[in-house]
Amino acid sequence: MRTNPRRAVLSILAVAAICAVIVGVAGAGKKNSGVKNGGTLTIALAEDPDALDPTTARTFVGRIVFLHVCEKLYDLNKKLQIVPQLAASLPKVSADKKTVTISLRKGIKFNDGTAFNARAVKTSIDRHLTLTGSRRASEIAPVQSVTTSGASTVVLHLNEPYAPLTAQLADRAGMIMSPAQLAKLGTRFGTNPVCVGPFSFVSRTAGDRIVVKKSPYYYDRKKVHLNQIIFRIINEPNAAAAALRAHDVDVVDRIGPTQLPAIQRDKSLRVIHAVSIGYQGITFNIGNKNGLLKLPYQNVGSTLSSHPGLRQAFELAIDRALLARVVFHGTVQPACGPIAKVSPWYDKKSKCNIHRNLKKAKQLVARSGVRNPTVKLMTDTNQLAAQIGQFIQSQEEDAGIKVDLQPTEFVSSLAKADAGNFDAFFIGWSGRIDPDGNIYGFVHTKGTLNESGYSNRRLDVILDNARHAAKPSARQTLYNAAVKVIRSTRPLIYLYDAITYDGVSKKVTGVNLYGDGLIRAQFAAFK
Repeated sequence: MRTNPRRAVLSILAVAAICAVIVGVAGAGKKNSGVKNGGTLTIALAEDPDALDPTTARTFVGRIVFLHVCEKLYDLNKKLQIVPQLAASLPKVSADKKTVTISLRKGIKFNDGTAFNARAVKTSIDRHLTLTGSRRASEIAPVQSVTTSGASTVVLHLNEPYAPLTAQLADRAGMIMSPAQLAKLGTRFGTNPVCVGPFSFVSRTAGDRIVVKKSPYYYDRKKVHLNQIIFRIINEPNAAAAALRAHDVDVVDRIGPTQLPAIQRDKSLRVIHAVSIGYQGITFNIGNKNGLLKLPYQNVGSTLSSHPGLRQAFELAIDRALLARVVFHGTVQPACGPIAKVSPWYDKKSKCNIHRNLKKAKQLVARSGVRNPTVKLMTDTNQLAAQIGQFIQSQEEDAGIKVDLQPTEFVSSLAKADAGNFDAFFIGWSGRIDPDGNIYGFVHTKGTLNESGYSNRRLDVILDNARHAAKPSARQTLYNAAVKVIRSTRPLIYLYDAITYDGVSKKVTGVNLYGDGLIRAQFAAFK
């Protein structure tokens, strides 16, 4: 999901390789003991989610809400291994890698009481593939058709081998919606989503809160202790931290770096953390002239889109190490690519210069022939985003590049990015366990998150081949090559990997945090 600066955020054919991954997580995996049933847990979210529709949703905070109301065919465990959730087992793949058979769990109901079955799975996947505005379409594009075999088996027919499929089905593409609710609401499903989940949707007040309650239909409801969860929207880090310390909220999503020390000192609170598998950086608008996926992309004619050397200068002017130290107080890891260092797919041989090269940046600006190059940088509206923007503005000024900051409310900024109404956008990604999920959608010509409007035939071929490759070693080689292309052409520049810190009241147990940065409170309870 797309992330703002506060998220500081398997392949069918490579399950064996991925299952060896272990990411250090504080506070995860402990069993509840001495817990109480009942009560309302209040979670402070750093932004207001977009539509609560698995087909069209894109925000990080939306995924946190979905974890509690919309289960998937597959999920991630605390080691970031893919495990069955609504599916009964990992998929079975045919010899030619084009037929994927998924067995489903039986006796499960949606939160409206209707039956979860193969027909429902087909309905949801077909919708992901065909609904206008679907964000899932490119994630599962190789799925040509979906058929059922009885009530508990679904078969995906692919037009080509697709290694990342299981990983995609462990996220929103694998969320299964109630066919009855889809028939009732259609494109308005997000106003009252009904899925399989420990909690069911109750209400939403835009910009304020989302309320969910314990579902009477959930198959594992004996493990659900809370009566209700309220997701409050508190997009200012100081306000969120103050609410936690006052115990007006029980959990805070992504504590800001300046608020972290006080929360760590508070004996009534605890901090859980995990190194993100995502990234944070800057997206440049190169060819998004008429809107996302309105092909062919055309160069927008801006300063940075027309001069690759200026994009290089822009990157060289930024000292990633200084950014991590001054703005984030060491709570992020400087990085140069879309695959995080904690990922098993990270290329350990790659070189990342985390310090600036101001001399070369100035030379490139002079060589461009552009007098007084100016870039409009869209950021979020909170205090941390302002600090990041001011840091970048100062760094670029040293190189002779003027940066005009454009603070924009988060959901509005996503709409602007889709429409191509930006020069540069400080934005990130919460991360996926398969590298395809961190790369393809953003830089492939047909990627559904390619707000840069970037089109590179060579890169398209590399990424397509990585999807088809059967061996993890072949995929690794291809992704290494893809990262080199991206880093040399710079539709995005990557600045750091987040370390997610969440605050939790010690009155609460069972709140977990994995490397995907998502708060998991489905089975939380008050002590």
